[in-house]
Amino acid sequence: MRFLIIKTGETELLRDSATGGISDGEVFRSGVLLSRLLPDNEVYWYGAPGKLQALFPPVENLHFIDTLEEAQEPDVIFYLERTQIPFSEEWASKIKGFYFDGNRWRTRPRFPELENLIDSNESSRHSHPHWLYKLCGMQWRGEPYWSYIRIQGGNLRKRPLVGLNPRVGLKWPQKAWPMECWWSLAKKLQSAGCEVAWQPGGTMVGYADWIYNLDLLISVDTLGLHIALGGRVPVIGLFGPTSPKEIPKWGVGLWLWERGGKMTHSVERVFFTAQRYLKSIKSGYVKGVIGTSLLDDMS
Repeated sequence: MRFLIIKTGETELLRDSATGGISDGEVFRSGVLLSRLLPDNEVYWYGAPGKLQALFPPVENLHFIDTLEEAQEPDVIFYLERTQIPFSEEWASKIKGFYFDGNRWRTRPRFPELENLIDSNESSRHSHPHWLYKLCGMQWRGEPYWSYIRIQGGNLRKRPLVGLNPRVGLKWPQKAWPMECWWSLAKKLQSAGCEVAWQPGGTMVGYADWIYNLDLLISVDTLGLHIALGGRVPVIGLFGPTSPKEIPKWGVGLWLWERGGKMTHSVERVFFTAQRYLKSIKSGYVKGVIGTSLLDDMS
């Protein structure tokens, strides 16, 4: 079959942000659909930012396109944005996902549970892949992200290399953790015998390569977190204004959540969590390889 994915990152699946802009993390994690669709189908993806396309392993039947005219006649369209994008009326009957009924955005086939969740802006008790697959008329069975996997995982250096990822995107500036907390955490990690690497600038590929070289990533930004999960890199995610429940851990993630909605994580808590997690990695408990224990993520 031939599928067309419409996903630009202008909106997020489970909530609406008051701030405009593109959510790179939202686009990247929507690629979990590719793990079901490829390699047996032809897939066209409209709207994925060019810098993110390099994060997806190239296959012959995955095509990133800049205009809908570049897509061959699709059998199914996954419309994953709540923005109006003009396309041929002949394609309307092929849509699964969101559509605008003249008054509000609805789902096709009707999925009132998701519509109500978006309207209420409440936290989800299910994961993002659970909702995404349901929106597309499928059931998520634990498929991982469609992304590069680092060649080797689970071998800890004598001095563990811990990456600190303090920058946040334009969509959610309130996810930022104060820089003085990051500096304090870095000093504690170094005093405990760790090497510390700070989030680099440069290209998206360079950013991903930096993450893949780490023993552990600590991140407030979900793009970095998703890249780590996709590459099976152990990662600690710091959450406040958004819920971590929608992000599967896939055997390598550990989430710290301030339920009051503010990024008030104590440095001590994050530091001791990192120490314990590094010990788990060293003991072989966390190997950076997907296992079969996905039931908690899929509930």
